[in-house]
Amino acid sequence: MINSIHINVNGYNLHLLEAGTGSPVLLLHGLAVSAEDWRPTIELLSRSGYRAIAVDALGFGKSDKPRSADYNLQLFADLYAGLLDKLGIEQATFVGHSMGGKFTLATAVLHPRRIKRLVIIDSEGFLKIPYYMRRAGKIPKLGETIFALSANRTMMRNQLQLFFHDPRRYVTPDLVERGLAVLGDIEIRRTMVSFSRQYDNLDLEITGLRARLGELRCPTLVIWGKEDRVFAPSGGEAARREIPNARLVFIEQCGHFPQIEAERAFYGLLLGFLAAGEAEIQWGQPAEKTLGQE
Repeated sequence: MINSIHINVNGYNLHLLEAGTGSPVLLLHGLAVSAEDWRPTIELLSRSGYRAIAVDALGFGKSDKPRSADYNLQLFADLYAGLLDKLGIEQATFVGHSMGGKFTLATAVLHPRRIKRLVIIDSEGFLKIPYYMRRAGKIPKLGETIFALSANRTMMRNQLQLFFHDPRRYVTPDLVERGLAVLGDIEIRRTMVSFSRQYDNLDLEITGLRARLGELRCPTLVIWGKEDRVFAPSGGEAARREIPNARLVFIEQCGHFPQIEAERAFYGLLLGFLAAGEAEIQWGQPAEKTLGQE
């Protein structure tokens, strides 16, 4: 059974989904989605003997959406470290997808003792994101207009198609409706405008945190869809070069969401990585690998 919980951390109300017992695994979602998208992963991890915890990032899902928040990487890293304190967890494996990968890396740099292992999936932070995401929020009304237009059904379907190698299979009416429900929430759109307005404080490179990735000492698995059209595979190659003791795995015929489009391969990689850590097997070579799909 997955439990829905609200916890106050550093003055903010965070919502999380939790199930299972054992070694804790913290799951961080990408932009404009929520902890709900991790439900299949939570169920799998809890059945496999792990304590799975998926968090709604501040500004998204059922967590607080403060209009005046100073959104920055230090804020998010401190929130995740504070959440572990509230849950009585000394160390956890962090799994971050897209924007959540960036928050995972920021937490690992700023609170290294709280991280047992890292998994980043098609992570933000290694390639430039679109201009409208980085700068539109600084132009009065432009960001609000762009994100409001994105809540149109046709626009939503067209945007979602960019995230998948095989959109005909995965961009279903249900997925479109879920996307519309998210961007139809004016508070979430305001969060995204705030992110754009404060982008410099949320960028790994501009904040100097990317230059500190070489300080990381925890085992790291980098998973990347070989056909990702949002963050190109070169981002995965950069992550492998810049993070010590990192292993990169590309998944063929897969776009930006390996946990959806390559579910079997993704879960095999995740569980194998976790099991290797539990058995204290050295994580190392080969540094790069490509997986096909059946």
